[in-house]
Amino acid sequence: MKPVPHEFFVGLTDFFSILLPGALLTWLMMGDVGPVVLGHRYAKLDGAQAWAAFLFASYLFGHLIFLLGSWLDAFYDWARHYTLNTQIALLARRGHGLSRPARALIWLVFKRERNLAVARAGRIKRQALGPLQAQDAVDTFQWSKALLNAESPASLAVVLRFEADSRFLRCFTVVLLLLLVAWPWQHQWPVAGIPVVLALLLLALWRYMELRYKATNQAYWSVITLTAKDGNVALDKTASQAASPTHAGGVVFRLRGDTAEYLLVEATNDPTQWVPPKGHVEEGEQHRETAVREVYEETGVWARIVTDLGDATWLVDGSTVTTRFFLMRAIGSGLRQDKDRRHEWLSLPEAVAKASHIETRELLQAAEQRHARAAGKSTTARSSLSASA
Repeated sequence: MKPVPHEFFVGLTDFFSILLPGALLTWLMMGDVGPVVLGHRYAKLDGAQAWAAFLFASYLFGHLIFLLGSWLDAFYDWARHYTLNTQIALLARRGHGLSRPARALIWLVFKRERNLAVARAGRIKRQALGPLQAQDAVDTFQWSKALLNAESPASLAVVLRFEADSRFLRCFTVVLLLLLVAWPWQHQWPVAGIPVVLALLLLALWRYMELRYKATNQAYWSVITLTAKDGNVALDKTASQAASPTHAGGVVFRLRGDTAEYLLVEATNDPTQWVPPKGHVEEGEQHRETAVREVYEETGVWARIVTDLGDATWLVDGSTVTTRFFLMRAIGSGLRQDKDRRHEWLSLPEAVAKASHIETRELLQAAEQRHARAAGKSTTARSSLSASA
């Protein structure tokens, strides 16, 4: 049987994922741990005995490191759960999202990932395993690898290479973490090495998460492509129905002192027209989620929904489009996806003057009335509390 190059590479990487981190930890700690474990015999080790003890300890520590490294997968799963789709849903449904540091951490690895590929691969899995009532017997990633093993070994080889590399970085991360914990008690180790180890730890963790992300997405992309090519899974189309209205958007404001400023953006196909950020409701989205997503994608502004402003009808390329609008308040900013369209914050008179459609002007007036009414209630409530105090 001829050896398969990619299988040899994966096996070698997996082997070194255990041996090399274990060897590194053994070499660094043997002066302190060796005499404790072997007693006076440790000083007598030399030649073949020393190598045998070193390799055995390296392999043993490597497996323990590999076991500890599996806990990093839980951290990865947490971060993957809070990619852009979940951040949008949290802001749309609960009115708050992740903190800026958490968003920055997740963006470093996942960028604008919205988990569309895993959702589609999961749907394919459910359709394929439905007749066996085994939809939940295996997770989507493992099922994708099993399918690729049967249908496209070349695609599986790419997935396995990413996965093997990620396991090596996962184990290396654990070693660095252990060193960082042990460093203050090692008086012979220079204090200046701590920031170096910390920097390596963060870089190794970042690279591990990036490689695991590539491995999982590569599996999902391959399954989707294979399904489209072979047509061997007929997805249930009844679950995909267009929402009514078909579009959603936001009239977004921010406060500058006591003055509200409103957000307008250039229209997609005509930069001379200025409109509120809005867009098409995608499959599986609620109108509130679409509004939050479109505002973020078009302007980079994170905004929470204050209230519903109702529906507006627009004429786009000769077709009537109904859009549900929400009054939204800006709470943060990020990196917008649509970098070619300008956006501006304007006072109400400036926004009304710049708006290109009467529908936009009516929405701005309605938003100002809702905002003023809400501000009046808040002021009255504060006055009542002060009086009672």
